[in-house]
Amino acid sequence: MITVEEKLEIFHRIVYRDEEEKYLKALKELEEYNQQLLENKKEEMKRQRDEIIRRKITQAKVERNELKSEGLEDTKAKLRQKRKELETDLVDSIVERANEFVKSKGYGEYLCRNLDKYLVEFEEDEVVLILRDEDRLISESCLMKLKDQTGKTFIVETLPDEKIGGFMMSNKDRTFNIDHTLKTLIQEKEYMIGKRLNDALGEVGEING
Repeated sequence: MITVEEKLEIFHRIVYRDEEEKYLKALKELEEYNQQLLENKKEEMKRQRDEIIRRKITQAKVERNELKSEGLEDTKAKLRQKRKELETDLVDSIVERANEFVKSKGYGEYLCRNLDKYLVEFEEDEVVLILRDEDRLISESCLMKLKDQTGKTFIVETLPDEKIGGFMMSNKDRTFNIDHTLKTLIQEKEYMIGKRLNDALGEVGEING
């Protein structure tokens, strides 16, 4: 016959085993839950890491493009400055040569040749001719010859020194004018000089870019 102590022992074992199974089950569920939390955290950290890397790459590209753009603009500004300096130097050099030319022996021949050439543009008998004071003597014999050939009368006025040389010509009413001064001829060439320099320096900029 089972004693009370033996019954208590059996009951105690049954209850203990049942509690132990519950404990082990709860422990397993807790471990699985913790493992899932850990996996979720790892996945979240990976997404955050990937997002940070993506942003850094995007930022780096933006900064690189900004630096490249700044560098390009700086290069263009330097090329524009260099073109202007070269253009100024070339024009100054041409002006200097023109000032030397008006002192040469060939200038008188040049002046008469072009006076003859442009006088055919005028139908009027009176022509206003604007010359430097020193050029009046150079062109005097030429003008006498042209007067005899054309029958025209010349009203001679003084050309400003800043025009360097050459002449201006107009009819009496000043409605038809010809500017063949060396200063104007040089200014007309400035555009072509600038264009050629721009083309040349533009090609250099494209190569460097």
